[in-house]
Amino acid sequence: MDLKTLNRLDTLRRLKSKGPKTPKWLKPYHLILIAFLVVFIFGVFIKFLDQNQ
Repeated sequence: MDLKTLNRLDTLRRLKSKGPKTPKWLKPYHLILIAFLVVFIFGVFIKFLDQNQ
């Protein structure tokens, strides 16, 4: 391959890798964990309200 083609491939690779990076806490596994915690906290809150009455 000549230099022109290599440069074009390099720029294409750079453009491709410039996409928005997903934060670590937004990965699917962490989302499932967060959803479970929210449901758990909600359940505890309902129990607490039920005991007060």
